[in-house]
Amino acid sequence: MQQTTIENILRGDLDAYEAVVREYQGMLLGYAANRLPDFDAAREVVQLTFIRAYEQLDEYQPERDFGIWLCVICKHFILTELERQRRERRNLSQFSVALQLRVGEQMAGSWDEGQREVLSAMRECITALQSQASLVVRLRYEERQSCKHIAETLDRTVTWVTSTLSRSRKALRECIERRLGEEATL
Repeated sequence: MQQTTIENILRGDLDAYEAVVREYQGMLLGYAANRLPDFDAAREVVQLTFIRAYEQLDEYQPERDFGIWLCVICKHFILTELERQRRERRNLSQFSVALQLRVGEQMAGSWDEGQREVLSAMRECITALQSQASLVVRLRYEERQSCKHIAETLDRTVTWVTSTLSRSRKALRECIERRLGEEATL
């Protein structure tokens, strides 16, 4: 990229940055889509890349290839997204019983005693959570809403939603283990 283009962008010329986005968008989208299993996630990563590049444009060294510089930024967001997806898969598998709460009563007849105890403990523990935490857990695991959708619904940030889920999962795990331990001693 030419130094004059960078200087124009740094002075606030958004049209110049829009031209840069148009020039590199296809390359970055191909780069991200080749590394992520979800095309929507790839588009999100590319958008975040252009935002970060704009914020850090004054740190760009003109002797470096601009496309490679963008790919380095994009790679960071790709790795972050892959880690987020890995955590989400792990969390969904760990709390698959919570996803079954909607069908719980119908299924409970075919469950063994241990599964019914876990379901009962989970229901009690979800009810014991603070109301906002309980709502977030229900929206995420019963209704399978995305963290972004929950954040929009509750007028909160995605970070708040993910932090609330993380704290809630820990609290639920401890509560369930405690309740199952109490039942075992009875």
